[in-house]
Amino acid sequence: MSKIDRYSRYQPKLRINHLFPKLKGYCSCGCGRKLSGRRKRWFSDECRESAYHHFLVIKGDQQVIRYKLFLKEKGYCRNCGVYCERWEADHIIPVHLGGGGCDMTNYQTLCYDCHKEKSNKEATERSLKRKSK
Repeated sequence: MSKIDRYSRYQPKLRINHLFPKLKGYCSCGCGRKLSGRRKRWFSDECRESAYHHFLVIKGDQQVIRYKLFLKEKGYCRNCGVYCERWEADHIIPVHLGGGGCDMTNYQTLCYDCHKEKSNKEATERSLKRKSK
């Protein structure tokens, strides 16, 4: 099994089988439903689609992450509450602190200005931390 690298934004070696291995006789998505008929891996098309989208998020597919984040937060900045045309899909826990290879719970919508402010603050903190060592 390929281990997810929490300190990397993208998981190039990750395969869907790593997250959802085949379960003999049961759906690979983890829903616990028993397979029937000609089904060999997924109980339903919904199980397959849900697992695939989850896999793409963990892998770091920005298009899927932004789509799901927009469905969830509708383009409103989680910091200042303003609706924004230009927004960023921000890691709540930064990648350099182990926030990479994550599911949607570690993403938030930030407007361009709030994201820039947060990124600058994190960069300053990282710099100060390196200098103190």
